[in-house]
Amino acid sequence: MDQRIFEQGLSVEGTSLYLLMVSLSDRGAPLTKDQMLSIWNGDPVDLDTALTELAGRNIVAGAPDGSWLVNPQSQWRLPA
Repeated sequence: MDQRIFEQGLSVEGTSLYLLMVSLSDRGAPLTKDQMLSIWNGDPVDLDTALTELAGRNIVAGAPDGSWLVNPQSQWRLPA
């Protein structure tokens, strides 16, 4: 996990989803929406909004197989 996530000005949901995704990735679990929803304790709409936020900043990216990838900090877009 890159501590700089806390300096990005993300929503609580966006930051929470990043932490969830890093945890899953560290365990070798696939970063699929179903896998994330099985742990996510919020509304599924909030998960979609958080994914959009993270993807919009290139913190995460969609993979060709429909799963997600967590990008290294060097690929993140800076907050406006």
